[in-house]
Amino acid sequence: MRPLFTWLMPTLIWAVVIWRAPSAFVSRANRALWAAFTAIALGLSCRPASVERALGEVTGIRDVTQLLKHLAGVAAAYFLLEYVQAVRRRPERPGAARVRLLLTLAAGLALTLLFVFALPHDADGAFGIDAHFGEPGVKVYLCVFDTVFALAGARAMVLFWSNREAVPPGALRAGLTCLAASGATGLAYALYRYHFIITSGNATEFDADGKPVPLQDTVSELLPALMLVLLVLGVTVPPARTLMGYLRDQYALWRLHPLWADVVAAVPQVVLGTPSSRLRDLLTVRDRSVELAHRAFAIRDAALVLREDTPVPEAASTAVDGPTAGVGPTAGAASTSAGDGDLARVEARWLRTAVRHRARALPAPAPPAALAATTGGRTPREEIAWMLSVAAAYRQLGTDESDRRSTP
Repeated sequence: MRPLFTWLMPTLIWAVVIWRAPSAFVSRANRALWAAFTAIALGLSCRPASVERALGEVTGIRDVTQLLKHLAGVAAAYFLLEYVQAVRRRPERPGAARVRLLLTLAAGLALTLLFVFALPHDADGAFGIDAHFGEPGVKVYLCVFDTVFALAGARAMVLFWSNREAVPPGALRAGLTCLAASGATGLAYALYRYHFIITSGNATEFDADGKPVPLQDTVSELLPALMLVLLVLGVTVPPARTLMGYLRDQYALWRLHPLWADVVAAVPQVVLGTPSSRLRDLLTVRDRSVELAHRAFAIRDAALVLREDTPVPEAASTAVDGPTAGVGPTAGAASTSAGDGDLARVEARWLRTAVRHRARALPAPAPPAALAATTGGRTPREEIAWMLSVAAAYRQLGTDESDRRSTP
């Protein structure tokens, strides 16, 4: 577990630090969260042996990484509490922020004094504690850090969990649940460390060369890793859902583009804004949901304009461009006269024919009777889903025609 924790976790946290850097100074909450992840990343980066040796050589203190990573942990706990208080958006008692800051500074000062005056410094890096685990100074030092961790974990758990009540079900509530679970895991880790420190006694072992063997405890390694994973999930679930929605809308725009481009070329007055190419669509990074709805309704508006263009009464219309699966003047206007897939294909066939007529300066043919003016969805989401079905049928008709032309 230690190699995994040593290399994988710093990489994960540094990725989050880099990802959130652009928004770090947008608001107090973003600034506090970014500072918390930066402190965690700095603390975890002290764990590799090469970093421990380099810092020891620079400072002249062989186990200085012990102090640095614990101070980073205290700072991370402070900034995390500042973040949860900022997103909670509820008034706190006067002076509460100052109390948190003073307690953090006091804990950092206590750890520094204990490190300087109570801990032996005759071993490198993590071995500085492993080599003297049962000594009173080591126990007091570890208990100070675990106390800060326990208080921060408990407070974060309570605040994150209470914030869930004001959030509707969805990605944001899932993120808050992960953050509350992260706080609970941090509390469990601190309590377990109390138990481990008290019950382990002098657990130091030495190898044949007289060097201390690193203390290996799976739970002590697993719980912090789980806490960090839950913390990362908590802050990435909401934006990840936004990203998935963006990708879904981009894919829908890609599928709609051939049909949309053809009908707005035939009926340009229905376009909102300047028509764009598929490549330009892919390079657009803003929210695409509104644009997707506009295009779906632009296709519907174009279909209505094409209906008005027909010189033949709709009730007397016949199938367009060949057979339409039995849809004719006696088929009725209800969409239940054919399955949704068949009706989407009927509309796609009629739109393809109407677009061709418009390109030759001819009036559009009358739509089949099964295509009522209300054919499609009753809500924007339903209309988009319907137009995607029509676009798929429209694209398939074009493929079939290409295959027929290429067949000798």
